[in-house]
Amino acid sequence: MNEITFPRQTFRVGTDVVSIARIAQSISRDSFIKKVFHPNEITYCQSKPLVDAQAASFAARFAAKEAFLKALGTGLFTQGMGPQDVWIEHSPHGRPVLNLSTEAQSLLAKLGHWQADVSLAHDGDIAIATVIVSFSETN
Repeated sequence: MNEITFPRQTFRVGTDVVSIARIAQSISRDSFIKKVFHPNEITYCQSKPLVDAQAASFAARFAAKEAFLKALGTGLFTQGMGPQDVWIEHSPHGRPVLNLSTEAQSLLAKLGHWQADVSLAHDGDIAIATVIVSFSETN
Protein backbone atom coordinates (compact mmCIF):
# COMPACT_ATOMS: atom_id res chain seq x y z
CA MET A 1 0.00 0.00 0.00
CA ASN A 2 1.32 3.47 -0.87
CA GLU A 3 1.94 5.89 1.96
CA ILE A 4 -0.11 9.05 1.84
CA THR A 5 1.65 12.26 2.81
CA PHE A 6 0.04 15.51 3.79
CA PRO A 7 1.66 18.90 3.76
CA ARG A 8 2.84 19.96 7.18
CA GLN A 9 1.83 23.53 7.83
CA THR A 10 3.02 26.07 10.36
CA PHE A 11 1.28 29.36 11.07
CA ARG A 12 3.00 32.40 12.52
CA VAL A 13 1.15 35.55 13.63
CA GLY A 14 2.52 39.04 14.20
CA THR A 15 0.70 42.16 15.36
CA ASP A 16 1.95 45.70 15.79
CA VAL A 17 0.32 48.88 17.08
CA VAL A 18 1.71 52.28 16.08
CA SER A 19 1.02 55.84 17.21
CA ILE A 20 -0.12 57.81 14.16
CA ALA A 21 1.19 61.01 15.77
CA ARG A 22 4.67 59.49 16.08
CA ILE A 23 4.65 58.47 12.41
CA ALA A 24 3.26 61.91 11.43
CA GLN A 25 6.33 63.50 13.06
CA SER A 26 8.66 61.02 11.36
CA ILE A 27 7.20 61.45 7.87
CA SER A 28 7.83 65.17 8.06
CA ARG A 29 11.44 64.15 7.31
CA ASP A 30 11.83 63.05 3.70
CA SER A 31 14.82 60.90 4.70
CA PHE A 32 12.59 58.78 6.97
CA ILE A 33 10.05 58.20 4.21
CA LYS A 34 12.71 57.18 1.69
CA LYS A 35 14.47 54.90 4.17
CA VAL A 36 11.39 53.06 5.46
CA PHE A 37 8.76 52.99 2.72
CA HIS A 38 8.73 51.38 -0.71
CA PRO A 39 8.12 53.83 -3.59
CA ASN A 40 4.68 52.28 -4.23
CA GLU A 41 3.69 52.89 -0.60
CA ILE A 42 4.88 56.49 -0.79
CA THR A 43 2.82 57.12 -3.93
CA TYR A 44 -0.29 55.52 -2.38
CA CYS A 45 -0.06 57.31 0.98
CA GLN A 46 0.78 60.71 -0.50
CA SER A 47 -2.20 60.43 -2.85
CA LYS A 48 -4.53 60.83 0.15
CA PRO A 49 -5.98 64.37 0.10
CA LEU A 50 -5.65 65.04 3.83
CA VAL A 51 -2.39 65.07 5.77
CA ASP A 52 -4.04 63.13 8.63
CA ALA A 53 -5.11 60.40 6.21
CA GLN A 54 -1.57 60.25 4.81
CA ALA A 55 -0.11 59.80 8.30
CA ALA A 56 -2.66 57.09 9.14
CA SER A 57 -1.84 55.22 5.92
CA PHE A 58 1.90 55.45 6.52
CA ALA A 59 1.41 54.32 10.14
CA ALA A 60 -0.64 51.27 9.12
CA ARG A 61 2.04 50.27 6.62
CA PHE A 62 4.78 50.73 9.20
CA ALA A 63 2.80 48.49 11.56
CA ALA A 64 2.45 45.88 8.79
CA LYS A 65 6.22 45.76 8.26
CA GLU A 66 6.77 45.27 12.00
CA ALA A 67 3.96 42.70 12.26
CA PHE A 68 5.40 40.67 9.38
CA LEU A 69 8.86 40.63 10.94
CA LYS A 70 7.37 39.70 14.32
CA ALA A 71 5.60 36.78 12.66
CA LEU A 72 8.99 35.63 11.41
CA GLY A 73 10.55 36.14 14.82
CA THR A 74 13.03 38.72 13.58
CA GLY A 75 13.29 42.51 13.46
CA LEU A 76 14.08 45.25 11.00
CA PHE A 77 17.57 45.13 9.53
CA THR A 78 18.20 41.58 10.75
CA GLN A 79 18.38 38.41 8.72
CA GLY A 80 19.15 40.57 5.69
CA MET A 81 15.71 42.22 5.61
CA GLY A 82 15.10 45.96 5.76
CA PRO A 83 11.88 47.98 5.79
CA GLN A 84 11.75 48.39 2.00
CA ASP A 85 11.89 44.61 1.54
CA VAL A 86 8.30 44.45 2.82
CA TRP A 87 5.54 46.65 1.42
CA ILE A 88 1.80 46.85 1.06
CA GLU A 89 -0.14 47.24 -2.16
CA HIS A 90 -3.83 46.62 -2.82
CA SER A 91 -5.78 44.05 -4.80
CA PRO A 92 -8.21 45.37 -7.43
CA HIS A 93 -10.93 45.13 -4.75
CA GLY A 94 -8.93 47.17 -2.22
CA ARG A 95 -7.70 44.33 0.03
CA PRO A 96 -4.18 44.99 1.34
CA VAL A 97 -1.57 42.61 -0.06
CA LEU A 98 1.85 42.04 1.48
CA ASN A 99 4.72 42.09 -1.04
CA LEU A 100 8.35 41.10 -0.59
CA SER A 101 11.51 41.97 -2.45
CA THR A 102 13.27 39.22 -4.39
CA GLU A 103 15.90 39.01 -1.65
CA ALA A 104 13.29 38.60 1.09
CA GLN A 105 11.44 35.98 -0.97
CA SER A 106 14.69 34.02 -1.31
CA LEU A 107 15.19 34.06 2.46
CA LEU A 108 11.66 32.78 3.05
CA ALA A 109 11.91 30.13 0.34
CA LYS A 110 14.53 28.39 2.50
CA LEU A 111 11.77 27.80 5.06
CA GLY A 112 9.45 26.15 2.54
CA HIS A 113 6.42 27.34 0.59
CA TRP A 114 4.98 30.41 2.28
CA GLN A 115 1.91 32.60 2.07
CA ALA A 116 0.98 35.77 3.97
CA ASP A 117 -2.20 37.68 4.74
CA VAL A 118 -2.33 41.14 6.24
CA SER A 119 -5.03 43.22 7.90
CA LEU A 120 -4.65 46.98 8.46
CA ALA A 121 -6.76 49.34 10.57
CA HIS A 122 -6.53 52.80 12.09
CA ASP A 123 -8.75 54.81 14.37
CA GLY A 124 -8.05 57.95 16.33
CA ASP A 125 -4.31 58.03 16.97
CA ILE A 126 -3.67 54.29 16.61
CA ALA A 127 -2.82 52.16 13.60
CA ILE A 128 -2.65 48.39 13.84
CA ALA A 129 -1.64 45.57 11.54
CA THR A 130 -1.85 41.81 11.88
CA VAL A 131 0.04 39.44 9.59
CA ILE A 132 -0.46 35.69 9.36
CA VAL A 133 2.30 33.79 7.59
CA SER A 134 1.86 30.12 6.75
CA PHE A 135 4.69 27.82 5.80
CA SER A 136 4.13 24.39 4.32
CA GLU A 137 6.33 21.55 3.20
CA THR A 138 5.67 18.01 2.08
CA ASN A 139 6.92 15.23 4.37
